[in-house]
Formats: sequence, C-alpha cells, structure tokens
Amino acid sequence: MNCATQSLPQPANANALCLVLSITDPEVTRALEQHEEGPPRDAYAKQALRLGILAFQQTAGALDAETVQREGERLLGSVREALNEHTSQTSSSIARLLGGYLDPATGSLPQRLERLTKRDGEIESLLAKHLDGDRSTIAETLARKVGEESALFKLLSPSSADGLAGTVTRAIEEALRVQRDEVLRQFSLNDADSALSRLAREIAQANSKLRGEVAADVAEVKSALSFENDQTPMSRFVLRVEKAQRSVLDQLSLDCEGSAVRRLSLALDDTCATVRRSLTLDDKGSPLSLLRQELIGAVASFTESNAQFQADVRTTLATFRVRREEAARGSLHGHAFEDAAGELLQQEARRLGDVCDRLSGTPGRDGRKTGDYVLILGPESAAPGGRIVCECKAQKGYTEADALEELVVARKNRAAEVGVLILARESASPGFEPFRRVGMDLLVIWDESDATTDVYVKAAVSVARALVIQKQSDLGRSSADVVEIEQCIRSVEGLVAAVDSMAHDAQIVIKRGTRIGKTSNRVRERLAEEVERLMGVVEGMGRGKGE
Repeated sequence: MNCATQSLPQPANANALCLVLSITDPEVTRALEQHEEGPPRDAYAKQALRLGILAFQQTAGALDAETVQREGERLLGSVREALNEHTSQTSSSIARLLGGYLDPATGSLPQRLERLTKRDGEIESLLAKHLDGDRSTIAETLARKVGEESALFKLLSPSSADGLAGTVTRAIEEALRVQRDEVLRQFSLNDADSALSRLAREIAQANSKLRGEVAADVAEVKSALSFENDQTPMSRFVLRVEKAQRSVLDQLSLDCEGSAVRRLSLALDDTCATVRRSLTLDDKGSPLSLLRQELIGAVASFTESNAQFQADVRTTLATFRVRREEAARGSLHGHAFEDAAGELLQQEARRLGDVCDRLSGTPGRDGRKTGDYVLILGPESAAPGGRIVCECKAQKGYTEADALEELVVARKNRAAEVGVLILARESASPGFEPFRRVGMDLLVIWDESDATTDVYVKAAVSVARALVIQKQSDLGRSSADVVEIEQCIRSVEGLVAAVDSMAHDAQIVIKRGTRIGKTSNRVRERLAEEVERLMGVVEGMGRGKGE
C-alpha cells in the first residue's frame, strides 16, 4: 500500500488531521469496496487505520491501560453507530422487499393468490381438469385401476373363476374336504390309531377295572351283612334291636314292677278315685255338690228377678198402650203429635243456638201451608241464616214417596235448603226406615212415648245443619271440610240404623225373658241327668280296670 500525504486546510478540531490516501493493496481495496462510497467507506477506513496504528503501538510496547480503555470505548461507540446504521438500512430494505411481495394493493403475493383462487382461476381449472367429469384424470385413473376392465375388479368379481371369491371357495372346499376326511378317519374302527378306537380300548380297560372294584365291594358288603361272625355290623345291629325289643316289652308289661305301663295304671287308679270323689253327690263337700248348690241358687235368683222384670215390663207396656189408645181416640191426635215434636225441636234449637219458628197453618211463599216448623241457623253457626223446614205427620199409611213429594213442596214454600219429615211410629208403613237421607231431605220415625227415639230427631237436625253448611261450602270452606261433613253424615246414618236394630233386639229380649225362665227348669233337670250319667261312666272305668 502506497501512502502519500498532503497538507490541507486545518479542520475546526485542533486534534484533527486531514489525509488523502491512494490505496493500491488488493486486499485492502477489496475490503474497502465492500462498503458504500462516501461516509460509510471513510468511517470503515478510519477504524481500520486506528486498529493498525494501535496494533503497531502495541507491538512497540507504547500502549498503556488508559489508552486501551479509551480506545476500546471509542471503538465500541463506533461499532454501535455502525450497527445502528446497518440495522436501519437493513430494516428499510426488508420493508421495501416485503411491501413488494405482501402489499394488498400492489404486492405480487396477493395478486398471485387472487389469480389462483378466483372463479375460473388456475386452481379451479386445475381441479376441474383432474376431478370433474368422466374425462378427468382421476376418473380415468379410477376406471383404469378399479373399473370393470381393471385387474382388481376381475380379482373381486364373484363370477370370475380366477377371482378372489373363486379362489376362497376352492380353498374352503379343500379345507373342508381335508377336515371331513380327518373326522371320518378319527371315527373309524378300522384305523387302530383313530380316536374312536382309542376310546373303545380305554372304555374296555375302565370296564374291566370297574368290574373288579364292584366285585370287591360286593364281597365286602356280603361280609358285613353276614351273621356268621358276631362282630359284623349286621350282627351288632340285630343284637341292639333284640335288646331294645326286650326293653320295650318290659316297659309295656304289667307284671314288671317298675314298667311304664304299671306306673300309668297306678296313676289312672288314683285319678279315677279322685274323679269319683269329686263327682259324687253323696258328699256335700264334693266340687260337684257345691256346683249343684250354686247353680240351683243362681237359677232361683234369676227366676225371681226375671219374674219381677216381666211384671215391671207388663206394667209399663200397659201404661204406654193406654196412653197411646187415648191419644189415638182423641180428635186432636195429629195436633198433639205436632206439638210434642215442636217441643223437642224447640229444645234442640235452644241447645244449638238456633231459632225454631212454628208456621203450621200459616201460608208460605207459594200460598200453601206445607211446613210446620222452620229452624233458622244462628249467627254463631258455620252457615248463619240457613233454613231447615220440618214437617210432622201422624197419618196412617203414609209412604216414603208421599214424604219426599211433600218435602219438595215444603222446602220451596218455606225457602229452606233442607227438609226434615218426622213421622209417628204407629203411622209408618212397612219398610219405612227409622232414619233415611234422600238428597237434601231427611226421613225419621219418632215415638213421643219412647224417649229413646228422641235421638233420631236430634240426629236428623244435626245432619240437616251439616247439609246446609255443605251447600254453602262455596263461601270460603275447603273441599276437605265438605268431605269430612259427608263422612260424618254417613256415620250418623249408620249409627241410627244400629240403634234401631239394638232397640228391636231389646224388645226381643223382653219377649224371650219368660221363655228363659221356663227353660231354666228344664236345664236344671238336664244337668242332674248328665251328672248321673258321668258318674256311671266313671264307675264303669273303675270296674274295667279291676278286671
């Protein structure tokens, strides 16, 4: 490298030195030409010159630590500036290059993609060429590879003799033939090595062994059942049976002192003696004598009380009969029954907090006089203002149909929700029930001379009030309450029927009281006969035992 220096005007920095260099060394020239002419090349040449000078100084031993640090910092600053400038230039170049490729408006890549993906573009044309139609590449390839003329189709055709189906069929038939021949050979007795031949030989051997074992077992059983030896099981069993038989005979013999039959006989003797002493009437202290005395006393007491009861009943019935006949002969019998029923209704209304009005003979809404009494439910009841009409009848031959028809008229005439008909017992026709409910009407039989029938009228009033409450259930009362009311009404009907049945049974008891008194004497006589018969049987047992 040749170097020539020339003096130039001094720069502003006093330490600066201007040089004009002419480089002829090829290696240095190539290194400088790699940088752009101008400031970049000058900066690179300055750095190279500085490094060379520092290298010479280091070689000469004149480079100290401070100079190295200072120069290192300056070198790093220069390198940093060069790297920043190079990075900026590189980023600009890359941005320009990528913009030319990726810009949405002018970039070559979006335009190329548009040409490839647009309708009738290159990709669509290529796919249509290879995939669309019978003349496409894929159609021709499939026809050639798997079509009717292809080797695969001929191989899989069931009608082709050289195809897969034919080959498999022939292979299966051959395998079945081989298996059939092998099975026939195994079940043939002509072949000594066949399975059937081996099985027959094994069965024969096992049968021979079994015969030997059975013969040994039979001999052993025969020996065990033999009576020739006293130690065999059968001999010991026979000895035990004979010993047990002798023991049983001893227990069942009367000659043996301690046998069970002898003890049983003694116990029967003692029992017969005790029974004879207890069932004799000769001894006043025997249980049978005491029982006889108590029965005689009880029957006498019952006869006396029954006679007194019959007398009281006859007196009471005669009084009732006289009163009933006098009332029936009177011209105001119907009014008397109506008044008596009214008194009972008044009492029940006062007890329940209701109002009972007598309307007999007073025309009602329809101008009729039907309806003798009206019960108006009080303000404390569940249905204040509810109305119940009561009709009282003491008319012979009055039927249920007549009663129901008259109650319909009475409810309408008196503006009532429920109707109650009170019928005299002697006026009730056969089959007229003592208490019956038909819809919103109640039919009840009452006997003014029998206080026990008052409960029928009271029950009818209670049921009628419940029906009024049930009819007004839409005023805030729940369906559960209505169902409970209906159940209570049905219970009252059943109880009234039960009470009437009990009253009927009581009358039957009164009628049969006399019959019981007459029967008691026959029972006493029959009891004495049975006691005598029992004594005879016991004495017969004692005589049989003595024999």
